[in-house]
Amino acid sequence: MVQNILFLASVLCLTSLSTQVHASEPADSTRRNWIGETELTVELSGTAATGDYAPLWLTANRYGLSSVKPYSAYLRASLERDIAHDASRNWRLGYGLDLAVAAGHERVGIVQQAYVQGQWKKIGLTLGAKQQPMETRNPELTSGELCFGINARPVPQVRLDIDWFPFPWTKGWWQWKLYCSYGWMTDGLWQQKWVAEGQRYARHTLYHEKALYWQFGRADIFPLTFELGLQMATQFGGDCYNIQTTRVNQNQMTDYHYSSGLKAYWQAFTAQGSDNIDGSNPNVAGNTLGSYIMQLRYHGSRWQARAYWERFFEDHSMLTVQYGIRDMLIGGEVTLPKNPFLTSAVLEFMTSTDQSGAVYHDETPNLPDKMAGRDNYYNHALYGGWQHYGQAIGNPLITSPLYNDAFGRSHYLKFNNNRVKAWHIGLAGDPSPEWHWRALASFTRNWGLYERPLDDILRQNYAVAEATYHPRWAKGWDASLALGLDHGTLIGNSFGAQLTIRKSLFLK
Repeated sequence: MVQNILFLASVLCLTSLSTQVHASEPADSTRRNWIGETELTVELSGTAATGDYAPLWLTANRYGLSSVKPYSAYLRASLERDIAHDASRNWRLGYGLDLAVAAGHERVGIVQQAYVQGQWKKIGLTLGAKQQPMETRNPELTSGELCFGINARPVPQVRLDIDWFPFPWTKGWWQWKLYCSYGWMTDGLWQQKWVAEGQRYARHTLYHEKALYWQFGRADIFPLTFELGLQMATQFGGDCYNIQTTRVNQNQMTDYHYSSGLKAYWQAFTAQGSDNIDGSNPNVAGNTLGSYIMQLRYHGSRWQARAYWERFFEDHSMLTVQYGIRDMLIGGEVTLPKNPFLTSAVLEFMTSTDQSGAVYHDETPNLPDKMAGRDNYYNHALYGGWQHYGQAIGNPLITSPLYNDAFGRSHYLKFNNNRVKAWHIGLAGDPSPEWHWRALASFTRNWGLYERPLDDILRQNYAVAEATYHPRWAKGWDASLALGLDHGTLIGNSFGAQLTIRKSLFLK
């Protein structure tokens, strides 16, 4: 009920703002020109591929507006006002409505974004579903973040942001940034229809997200800065169906209906409470996960560079270094001085094979020592895991549930391959003002799950080459052609092409 009220409120706010945008322009030209700052974009995209699936990098890291099927297409129209138009003002306003009609996707009609965004000085509030950028990565070249990536559809939420502000008495050498949000997963009905009969799914699932970042250094005085952050998220509440557990109910299939009251929201914020399946060994309520991130940046006048590191944790066992630091994503990016060949280069390495070790055992009267291994990244016994509409919310190299046919577990909402080692390369260039290109290549080895290991270590490689043309003679138009290739024994071989045509203009 709460989420429905919030959604309706955000839609009403958006409708009200849209009405104001199309009102007559003020006589005073120094006042906001909301019409002229509103961008209309229409986009048509189609993908065709061989094999059982479209190549990964034709579909991944596109905020979920994509399909793993070999043939798909969509027509998209968006109306957005970027809050950056008010950068010089204390009060700022942004909004967006982004709709698509698709074929070969999980849904035909898609509300990709619907949000209104306001900010006063450093404090911002966003209502609705908005595509949020990653904090430490180049979205065009990275493989993605482990916790909050750009691979899945945005989750509608109420989000409070506090932008970078200096810690007292540090003169800007130590700055903070934080945010907190509550929302709701919108894929419950899709889960119910998509999963095979008798398989686990969840509806009306609530969502919580928060993060705190520190930055040390001042780029205007010294070109090096260092950032440190903690990100956390929780899926909680809602209704969970066809739950099977050996801890309670003697391995029976059971439905659980969880509270969505204020206590549930507080427990999600503080990582407290417990679930029915915990039995005599309570953990915390819901699916709680997160990551630590670090970033060292060089702010040069002609070229820039950064190195970053992320450590994912699924529960308490990885919050400290008790079990060592073996799983991580580490990478670097270099942005070169202007030249016609190469603009940016990214190199990343990811490993998720340890997961606190292979042994897990709750403490008992006969064995008081608890072994907290087998963290089982992105999976959870109640919810469908760290996914939205079948796509991983985090890094797409951890194989999403939409690929489960390849594991003989068709329409089973679970990550069947989360123990991965991967190298990833991303390159981009701007040969001229009219042309832009990028290329990605990922080389992975895959172990499956601790509980369900693959028979052999399977190799899978993913690659894409894409060129985008912005013609001078057709202002606002651009076209992209991407060729993708998957090769390996995990999800098979595939070759495909994707053509995207886009037209953008500012309303007057």
